[in-house]
Amino acid sequence: MIVIRITVLFMLITNVQTLAQENTQTVQKELPAIKTDQSPTIDGVLNDACWQDVPQAIGFTDERTEKPARNQSVGRVVYTDTAIYVGLHLYDDMPDKIVARQTKDQTRIRGEDWVSFSLDPFHTHQFPDRNFFIVNPLGTKYAHLATGRAEKSEWIGLWKAAAQIVEDGWIVEMEIPWQMLDYPDTTKPVRMGINIDRLQQRTGERSWWCNLGVNEFRENDGHWIDVLPPPRKRELKVLPYLIGGISETETSVGATSESRREYTARAGADIRYEVTPQLRLIGTANPDFDNIEQAVEGIDFSYGERFVSDRRPFFSEGGNVYRLGRLFHSRRIADMDGGLKLFGKLGKNTSVGTLGTYHQNNQNVILQASQSLTATSNIRAAFLSHHHRDTGLNNVGSLSGDVRHGKFSVGSNLTQTWADESDGRNAFVSLGYNGPLFQPYLSAFFVDPDFVNRLGYRPFTGYRGVGLGSFIRNEWREGFFRRASASVESQVSNTYAGEIFRRDLSISSLILTHSDYALAAGWRGGQFEEFNDSVFSIGFRARASDRFNNVGITYNWGEQAGERIHRISGYLNLQAYGFTAGLSSRIQWHFERRYQQILTLTYDFSPALSLGSRLIWQVEGINIYFALRRSGYAGTDFFIILGDPNASAFKQRLIAKVIRSF
Repeated sequence: MIVIRITVLFMLITNVQTLAQENTQTVQKELPAIKTDQSPTIDGVLNDACWQDVPQAIGFTDERTEKPARNQSVGRVVYTDTAIYVGLHLYDDMPDKIVARQTKDQTRIRGEDWVSFSLDPFHTHQFPDRNFFIVNPLGTKYAHLATGRAEKSEWIGLWKAAAQIVEDGWIVEMEIPWQMLDYPDTTKPVRMGINIDRLQQRTGERSWWCNLGVNEFRENDGHWIDVLPPPRKRELKVLPYLIGGISETETSVGATSESRREYTARAGADIRYEVTPQLRLIGTANPDFDNIEQAVEGIDFSYGERFVSDRRPFFSEGGNVYRLGRLFHSRRIADMDGGLKLFGKLGKNTSVGTLGTYHQNNQNVILQASQSLTATSNIRAAFLSHHHRDTGLNNVGSLSGDVRHGKFSVGSNLTQTWADESDGRNAFVSLGYNGPLFQPYLSAFFVDPDFVNRLGYRPFTGYRGVGLGSFIRNEWREGFFRRASASVESQVSNTYAGEIFRRDLSISSLILTHSDYALAAGWRGGQFEEFNDSVFSIGFRARASDRFNNVGITYNWGEQAGERIHRISGYLNLQAYGFTAGLSSRIQWHFERRYQQILTLTYDFSPALSLGSRLIWQVEGINIYFALRRSGYAGTDFFIILGDPNASAFKQRLIAKVIRSF
């Protein structure tokens, strides 16, 4: 009860102090759609005839202060029957201090200057329907498409961008083919959502044409009016692959072991077909998952299973449609001989997603549908079915929804499972306030003891309780401090038998300076079942926003699960002359001494061609692999891999893989 009272008091104080300040005013703007017969040359120079005398997107405001941006931007948008063209002049009074580092396309650009053009063709104001196209001052580009796409350029869409730094800032031009977008099938002009935002790394200022605020309330997007998109052409794309290789394996024969040479030859393919202008069919036959470098599970102590993300392209394709959270964890599907996905829109406000996978030992089916009710509310329903030869049938049904009115939001979910002769439920409801400085929330939840979802991520079952917390964050454009944030979160839950399951309180804070140093500190304590925990942490980072050249170290100490715990972790990243090196190290003294060192080294012959290596050294063994790869750009991709990227120890294995899009 003391924990709850402290947190409630903190929330009341912080919100009373700032409620008067949190009166965000936004002005929705309109930009007339201009169709041109003279498309521009994408060269980073705004001297084409189509850019002259067209309506301009002007009047950018600072995301946080809501005042006019110190360095303004000017946007222009025109279109033809084949593409949308965007021209941007991003003024900067100190162009010699513009930050640009990333040179590889389709890698998320962060820690440097960038500009983003966003388009909501169905005008729903929902994030899953939003496309954004980001470019940095080097002309490096990153596209986030509404449904979510895999990494192959031909599947994402071959869009163009060019940029150059000039004496009063920098200039960007984009060419975005209509064919890479989902948009309404219409013969009459429509209204689309549109916006432009920009980050100036030097000052930390993020400015918007139509200011969405720090919480990005998308209903405040601008409007692109009277645009008539062209009829859509259906496409069939095939992505076949061939693999050949050789490996040495050891087999035990009695008390001795023998080496045996094995040869590998296999083929497979992915397909992408547009069933309708808004529905995509993705299929895979004999997919190659073995040679995809997966994320590495950490060694941090955890009472339950640790979450490890999935990097396999088949599951990321259409990922924005399959917004299932913990309900579906794709790493549960370890093996599959084939799979199908159908996803997209049945109407302006209705999205669907289906997924099916087959393997001789297990079969899986997922059905998901979502309906936008308003710009700030929607409901979702999902059904999952998992059948395994050994564990039998497991079905899961889920219904969820969320709504926001102004800065207040409510979210809820109810899930029912059926497995063999048992069934169970899981539910939560949360209430939050989304202010520009403070975001408090209150939640209640339960998970039945008989809750079984073999396709989801749910480390514990058989508990119920409430959660309470508040976040605070502020930024400054000048002075010593650039950003400061803090959070207080608590959870109180019991088992169904009335015993203590968890009493949790965590406090964390972060300070980032304009000189790019960061200091973080925190504490987490309470009780987990019979254990009393108290763990402190402190961390320091230099060049915190620079993803290529940085260093950081963190120290944790205290008591967890009845034992003293000490953990030292750090990282170092360097880039020079085409080489990129990264080292992360972690040593933990707890029940036993554990360690994990991960070293990555890459040499870029070009943005598309690179030679890379990853070494993982931990208690379980040492694994290293090397890969020469040409990927991420149009044309033929190939990989030559020595070793196994996901093994626990080095394997004598040489694999060559070729991928071609048709």
